Amino acid sequence: MLNTHRSALAILCAIFATCATSAIAAGPTGTPADYGSSAPHAAAQRSIELQADTRNINVTRGETVTIVRAGQRFTWHVQTFSNKTVFALSDIAPKDMAVDGVQVYVTANPLYAGS
Repeated sequence: MLNTHRSALAILCAIFATCATSAIAAGPTGTPADYGSSAPHAAAQRSIELQADTRNINVTRGETVTIVRAGQRFTWHVQTFSNKTVFALSDIAPKDMAVDGVQVYVTANPLYAGS
């Protein structure tokens, strides 16, 4: 009976280890999810108004911002992989929003920086 419990425990541990490793090993997918997720406008911590000559914007990882251009807007919670510090705004913006050529620069959140 004891050997049966040990075998079952060993199998469960192996399954958990495999699942945990798979979750940790997940990497970029080539989709907007690599940069965070859409969020409700009310969740935004600030709004960034894009002008005709805007070529880049600066955000902090973990920040939620509303991007506005010519009466259109969308809100995004920025959550990139730690090695991803720049991406094209067009990767996350609605397809009908003119943001070509605008880059998003992501800085690390100081709340999570080691001392």
